[in-house]
Amino acid sequence: MIPATAARSHVGSLSLLAVPFIAAVALAAINPSDATPTICGFANCTGVACPGCGMTRAAGQLFRGNLSEALRYHPLILLVVAEVLGAWTIWMAHRAGWITWRRRRWVDVVVGGTAVLLLVVWAVRLATGTTPPI
Repeated sequence: MIPATAARSHVGSLSLLAVPFIAAVALAAINPSDATPTICGFANCTGVACPGCGMTRAAGQLFRGNLSEALRYHPLILLVVAEVLGAWTIWMAHRAGWITWRRRRWVDVVVGGTAVLLLVVWAVRLATGTTPPI
């Protein structure tokens, strides 16, 4: 017989395993588009798109199989999805005991590099008037 705490831990791990799939199905089903209001606090307060504006709509389009629309909403969507899935995979492998995790310098480089890329893309989109509708 499995102890109750071990069973709860196993159910918790399985539910964490399902999170990306549930998010993908929800984004594909909801289909955020130009007609839906923005959820961005920065855009709602300032009237200007933030560096991440369009990312939710881009993810929704990506999970529906519309790559060109996804890239139109945000050109960094593929990079961000790859990073999120990579981080989730590493975290789940650590939780399962398959790997030991210690903070690595490359994580700082990836996160910092992504932040810089987001700011550069934001500046270009602001300068060219290609920010997504808010």
